[in-house]
Amino acid sequence: MCGISGIIKFNDNIVEQKDIELVNNALSHRGPDHEGYWYNSDKTIAFGHRRLSIIDLSKEADLPMSYNDRYWITYNGEIFNYIEIREKLKAKSYSFSTNSDTEVILAAYDYWQQDMLNRFNGMWAFAIYDEKKNEVILSRDRYGIKPLYYYYTENILVFASEVQAIHKLLGNHHPLEQKVLENIAMGQFSSFGTEYTYLKNVKSIPGGNLLTIKENKPIKKQWYFLKKISVPKKFEEQVILFKNLIIDAVNLRLRSDVQIGTCLSGGIDSGSITSVINKIEKEQNRSVKNFSHQSFCSSFPNTPFDESEDAKKLAKQKGVLLDIVETECPGIDELEIAMKKCDGPMHALAFYPIWKLYKHIRDQKILVTLDGQGPDEMLGGYKPINDALEAAWQKADPFRFIDVYKTYAAQGESSQTSSKEIVFNALKFFIRQKLLFLPKKLLSFIGLYSFSDPDEYLKSNFIYKSSKKLNALDKSLFNQFFNSPLPAILQQYDRCSMTNSVECRMPFMDYRIVEFVFSLPTKSKVGKGYTKRVLREAMKDILPDEIRLNKRKIGFNAPIIDWFKGPLKDWMLEQMNQKEFLENPYFDGIQLNKDFIKFLDNPKPQWNDAWKFWGPIHIAWWMKKKVIH
Repeated sequence: MCGISGIIKFNDNIVEQKDIELVNNALSHRGPDHEGYWYNSDKTIAFGHRRLSIIDLSKEADLPMSYNDRYWITYNGEIFNYIEIREKLKAKSYSFSTNSDTEVILAAYDYWQQDMLNRFNGMWAFAIYDEKKNEVILSRDRYGIKPLYYYYTENILVFASEVQAIHKLLGNHHPLEQKVLENIAMGQFSSFGTEYTYLKNVKSIPGGNLLTIKENKPIKKQWYFLKKISVPKKFEEQVILFKNLIIDAVNLRLRSDVQIGTCLSGGIDSGSITSVINKIEKEQNRSVKNFSHQSFCSSFPNTPFDESEDAKKLAKQKGVLLDIVETECPGIDELEIAMKKCDGPMHALAFYPIWKLYKHIRDQKILVTLDGQGPDEMLGGYKPINDALEAAWQKADPFRFIDVYKTYAAQGESSQTSSKEIVFNALKFFIRQKLLFLPKKLLSFIGLYSFSDPDEYLKSNFIYKSSKKLNALDKSLFNQFFNSPLPAILQQYDRCSMTNSVECRMPFMDYRIVEFVFSLPTKSKVGKGYTKRVLREAMKDILPDEIRLNKRKIGFNAPIIDWFKGPLKDWMLEQMNQKEFLENPYFDGIQLNKDFIKFLDNPKPQWNDAWKFWGPIHIAWWMKKKVIH
C-alpha cells in the first residue's frame, strides 16, 4: 500500500526532477518506508513511488520496479491472490527474485497483457511502462477501492494517488470544479462516483477502467463489467455459498508480513470479519500469521452513536483485545490538522473520527486493518425504503410490500432519528405518488400491466450487463454501490487511513462476493424482518445472535448535533461570519448563517437539520488556507 505518481511529457519535452519530486513528496504520508524514482531513457517519462512496506519487506521489493528489462511499474495496493498467480506463472517458466505481489503483476502483464486484470483479486492503482511498445497503462481496480487521478493537456499528463499532489504542481490558482464543490457543499456524495474532482480538468479514473497513453494522448477503456452469475435458487443453498465466499475473502486478506488488526464497531459487518478470523483459527487449529488479535473501536460516549458496549461483548467472546478510542468533540487545533491532512474538503464531519481512529491504530504499530465496508450498499442497510416499496409494488405482491415496510420500520429509534417515522413518511409519499397514476399502477399491482422506467444513471452506465429488467430496489442498490454513497465512503476511508500510513482491507469488496450478491433476488437481501438477510443467515453460529440479529441501524458518523450545539459552536460561528463563507461562490453563505442560528435555537433538532452545515464550512476553510482564487 503506497502512494504513486508520474509525469509524462509530450513533444520531446523532458521531466524536471524537481517536478516529479514535488508531486511524489506530497504523498509521503502514504509511504514512509521508501522513496523511489525512475526515468525512461530520454527523460520524457518519470515514475515516483512512496512505499508502505506490507508484502516482502526487503529492499529488493522497493518500487518503481523493473522486469525483464522491458517493464517498469509504480503501484499502490495489494493483489491478494498473488501466490496462486505466481504458481501458475512458474508453471509457464517464469522466475521471480522477490516474494512481492508487485513482481507478479509484471510477470502477469508479460504473459497475459491486459487480460491479467480479470485474474486479480485485490485493490490496486498502478502505472506500467512497456519499453518495447513505448506506452504507459494506468489501471484501477474493479470498484475503485484505491484512488488514481490524472491531469492531461497536449503537453503533459500527470497522475497521482491524491488530487492535492497534482494540485502542488499546478499551483493554488488552478481553477476549481464548480459542480463538485457545489455537491460537497450540499453534503451530498454523488460527485465521488464520477470522474470529476474538486480541481478543473483533474479527473479520477473510474473503477474498472484503464488509461493507455500512447502517441501523446490517453485512451480510456472499461475493462471490468459487473457479471450476473448463476446462484442457487434455494435460500439455504445461497447462504452456504455466501458463507464460504466470506471465509475465503477474509483468508486471502490475512496475507501480510506486518501486523494486522481489525476495526470493530459493534455491528454485523465488522463483527462478521472478526468472528470469521476466529473461526479460521479454531477450525485450522492455528494462529493466523501476523494477526495481532487486536481490534479497534471508535466510541462516542453518552451519544446515540456509541456502539462500544456491543463491541466489548463480541471482543470478549472472540478472544481479541479491544482498544476503544473515545472520540470526544475535537479541539480546534486537532480538528484543523485533520482537515488539512485529508485530500481536499470533506462532505461530512464523519471523516474526523475515522481519521482519529486510524491515527491511534498507527500509534499502536498496526499497519493493516480489515474493515467491513460494502454490505450496507449491496444488501439494503441504508433504508432504501421508497425503492424497496416500489419493487414490491412492481412485483404485485402485497405480502412482500408489508414485509418490506415492517423490516425498515424496525431498524431502531433514538432521540435524533426514528425508523418508524422515516418509513411512515415514505409510505405516505409513496401512496400520494401512486394516487396520481392509480389506474395504470393498480393494474400493475394485480399483475395485469407491465411497466419499467430505468433511471438515467443506469441508462448511461453500462457496467451492469443483464438480460433481466431490474426492479426499483435492484437499481437503488446498484446506484448506492457504484454511484453514491459507497464511492464517497471508500475515498473517505482511503484518505483517513493512508494519511496515517495504515492499509485498509475490505473483504466484502472481494469481486466474487459483489457479483454473487448482485445476482441474488432482492428477497434474499431484504425480507422476513431483516435487512442484509443472507449475511445474517451466513453468520449463524459464527457471530453471536445479539449482534447478528440486531435490527438497530446506526451507521458510522460523528454526533454532529451534540458537537455543533456544544464545543464547536463558537468556532463554526466564527467560520460562518468570515468573508470566505458569506461570499462563497459555491453555496449561499448568508442563508446558511441564518439557518445555523435557527438550528442552535431549536431544542429538538433532527439529524437532517445539522447535516447541511459541515460541507460549506470545510470548503470555505480550505479555500482560505489554500489561498485559492
